[in-house]
Amino acid sequence: MENGAGRRLPLPRYNDYLRRKEFQAQPEQKIRVRRQGPKMMKRRRTNGGFTLVELLVVIGIIAILMALSFPIYRTAMAHANLAKCSSNLRSIGVAMLTFAGDNNGNLPESGATIPYNSVDATTGQNGWCQQLEPYLGAGTGKGGPGTVFQCPDSSQTVPQNATYSYFNGAHAAMSRTKGFAPVSLPLMHGSSMHIMAGDIAFGGMFQANDADKDDYTQDPAFNGNVGTIPIHMGSVNILFADGHVDNVKKFDPVAMSTVYEDDNTSYLVP
Repeated sequence: MENGAGRRLPLPRYNDYLRRKEFQAQPEQKIRVRRQGPKMMKRRRTNGGFTLVELLVVIGIIAILMALSFPIYRTAMAHANLAKCSSNLRSIGVAMLTFAGDNNGNLPESGATIPYNSVDATTGQNGWCQQLEPYLGAGTGKGGPGTVFQCPDSSQTVPQNATYSYFNGAHAAMSRTKGFAPVSLPLMHGSSMHIMAGDIAFGGMFQANDADKDDYTQDPAFNGNVGTIPIHMGSVNILFADGHVDNVKKFDPVAMSTVYEDDNTSYLVP
C-alpha cells in the first residue's frame, strides 16, 4: 500500500494511517453541519406568515387612519349638501321671479296649511310650491327627494322638512295687509336685501305635508336669532329677491329685510 507521498507501507501501518485520516476529517464535517444550522433556521423563518403582533400593528394603523379620515368625510358631505341646497334655492328664485313677471310683479301667494293638490279656502290657490310647477316642471310641487324643494341637510335634520324644506318669504304681505296676500316686488325696500325664500331650520312650525310653508307670522330660518341653527354647520341658505343666495348664521337687520320699504314690523325687529 502507498501513502499520499507514494511510499509503500506495511498493512498495519497503512490501517493506522487511514484511521488518522478519518479522524482528522470528522471535525470538518461537524463544523460543516453546524454552519448549515443557522441557514436552515433562517430559511424557515423567512417562509413564515405575519406574526400576531405584526397583524395587530397593521390593524391599529388602519383604525387610526379611519378615525382621522371620518371627520374629513363628514365635512365634505356637509359642504356638498350646502352646495346642493344653494343650487335648489337659485332654481326656485328663477321660477319665482319669472312667476312675478307673469303676475304684475306679485310673487306666489301663501295661505294656511295647503297639502299638494289642495286649494286654500281663503286664497283659492294651491300651495306656493305647486304654483311654481309650470316654471320648474310638472310634478315638482310634490316635493321630496329629487326635487328642488328638498334640502339634503334640513330634510334629514328636521323630520317635518323631509318633503318641503323651504319657506315662502311672505311676511311683508302679512305686515301690510294683516292677512293673506302676495308679496309685491315693486314695494320692496331693496331686492338685494329682501328675503324671498330660505331654509326652514327649526321644527315644530309646520305640518310635514304642507306645500305652502311661509313666514307670515313666524321665523322658520332664524327663530328670532335664539338657539343654534341645527343645519348646514350652524347656518342657513337665504334666497333674496334679486335672485342671489347667501349662507348666513343669523338675521342681520342692516343687511336683510322681510318687510316693505315704509314698514318697520319685521318679525325680528322689536
